[in-house]
Amino acid sequence: DVATDCGEDAHSVTTTPDRSACLCFWSPGHIGASCSSCRPTGPNRYIEEAGQYIQCTIPTRCTPTGTDVVTADNGVCVCNCKDRWVGDKCDSRPVRFEQTSCDKYAVGYINYPTCDHRNVIVHYSGHATSVTPDPANKFCTDCVCTNSWTGTSCDSRAAIYTQTDCDQCAKGHFVYDVCTLYTVKDHCSSHASTVVPNSQITMCDCTCNHAWTGDSCDICPPGIDPATDCAQCLVGYIGFPNHVKCGIATDCINNADSVTSSPDFPSCQCDCRNMWSGATCSQCNSQVDGADCDVCASAHTGYNICDLYTIADHCENHASAVTPAPDPNPTSCTCTCRNHWELPDCLTCPPQFGGSDCDTCGIHRINYPTCTLCTVNDDCSNHASTVTSNSQQTECVCTCNQKWSGADCSTCPTEYSGLDCNDCGTAHINYPFCTDYTDALHCNGH
Repeated sequence: DVATDCGEDAHSVTTTPDRSACLCFWSPGHIGASCSSCRPTGPNRYIEEAGQYIQCTIPTRCTPTGTDVVTADNGVCVCNCKDRWVGDKCDSRPVRFEQTSCDKYAVGYINYPTCDHRNVIVHYSGHATSVTPDPANKFCTDCVCTNSWTGTSCDSRAAIYTQTDCDQCAKGHFVYDVCTLYTVKDHCSSHASTVVPNSQITMCDCTCNHAWTGDSCDICPPGIDPATDCAQCLVGYIGFPNHVKCGIATDCINNADSVTSSPDFPSCQCDCRNMWSGATCSQCNSQVDGADCDVCASAHTGYNICDLYTIADHCENHASAVTPAPDPNPTSCTCTCRNHWELPDCLTCPPQFGGSDCDTCGIHRINYPTCTLCTVNDDCSNHASTVTSNSQQTECVCTCNQKWSGADCSTCPTEYSGLDCNDCGTAHINYPFCTDYTDALHCNGH
């Protein structure tokens, strides 16, 4: 018991190892088995060891690096170390201090007395391969940054790099460590819908629009029109995007003068030779004949048209027959006109004839088919004002002048006279009545 076995100057008690006696732990300033003796005082302190008190001195308890020695409450000598020595005996020196005198920083450290570790992790976020201090060894100033880190502390990274370890291009960039921003305009000639880096991130992969090709979508293949954003075939090609060239042999079976194409049509357009027809110039119509569809067929006329010739269409329905003109490739036909219709097309009825089918005499004519013209001179003795034919067109009918009479106006009656039958004759008066004068009628018989 502390009180019974040690007295009031002990702070705790236990037994000796052989349990033959109590072992007291004295309070500061007391020594002895029962803590009943005072510890010697002075600059050199004492501690108890195995029931004896021992003086704490620098030579006995500390290395030469100690400056002072005291006793602690727990009964041990405590050395006060000079410079940056540490340990109960001042015999230890932290690695950040120089290991001989411990009065300056060790290699790899800066800023004595704190002696910060010149560490790429501490000072450069782990983003440097080496680091050196300033001339005064106060600060870390010169670093060799890893990857593409920048800044005095290797803690800055451009947006073009990944934000983890700055060792790859950021999304949208390629070719480390240049890491160019890839765009449709700059890398795909503005001819792509999307652009991404390839799997090695060494170049762009463009998704080209329409039929553009090439790594940068800058090639519009032959046969496709770049003016349409490479979206349509050129004239003369079909089948976008395969752009097959139109050919006279392949598309027009060699029966065309030329061949072309149009964006409005899905197939080649043949300019057929002669009178070949159809999309591929493979048809020769029934009105055309010849090995190269180059002559009119029988009973047809007018090459390039080759109409079927008929009496109705080519002879005005005024012919008894129609035949082709004597030519290897006739362009007209020959009508055998009916009645008196005139060639070549039986359209005209000569003036001496008339009727709906040119089968009677014309006006003022008689005696079909000679149809002689009635004239005042020939048929009216030159004594008529007009002459025509009768309804049967067998005789001329004169309208006689003055008092001429007869079918041909050749007779001047007896009561008339004069060169033109325009005066009264002998014994007649009062023209044009030319009355016969007598004694009985005009003189009362007297």
